[in-house]
Amino acid sequence: MHRNSDAQWVKMNFDIPCYDIEQEYISVKKELVINRPQDGHKDWFAASLFIKDNITEVGLKCTKTVEFIKSLPYDRLDDVRFLVIKPEGYIAEHSDVPEHNWLDTLNMSISYPNGSKFILNGEEVPYHKGAAFVLNVHYSHWVENKSDEERLHLIIHGKKKKEFWNDIIEIRM
Repeated sequence: MHRNSDAQWVKMNFDIPCYDIEQEYISVKKELVINRPQDGHKDWFAASLFIKDNITEVGLKCTKTVEFIKSLPYDRLDDVRFLVIKPEGYIAEHSDVPEHNWLDTLNMSISYPNGSKFILNGEEVPYHKGAAFVLNVHYSHWVENKSDEERLHLIIHGKKKKEFWNDIIEIRM
């Protein structure tokens, strides 16, 4: 597998410490900022843990989460964030990089309450708590949280090591 692929998503086999990550998120959730409100999203928030390989104040408070992130096969971390959709919130349909058809973002589900849905290129991505997917966000996608709980994901942008792709479970073309 490589970055330049028409695949919609690749499901990865990473053992995500969801409980520890969620507990650390709870301790820093006051640091959340609204994410891209100008694009028509509703109740979508973010908190950065790394920016260009530099740990943030939030990251310094999330030691177990950072330890997990550093255990993943990356040469470089460009952007690592908690992404939260509040109850009844959504991410409006959009394409992040229409000019590039490539697999990029590692998007890990830390909590995925009933009523959550992630649609990529017209198909539902089979997320559940603890699921990790590398997404091709060239394709149009949207997300909703029709529950009374927060939906928490951890995303990573960065340069993957070649061995990153050794943990593939499934590929959706």
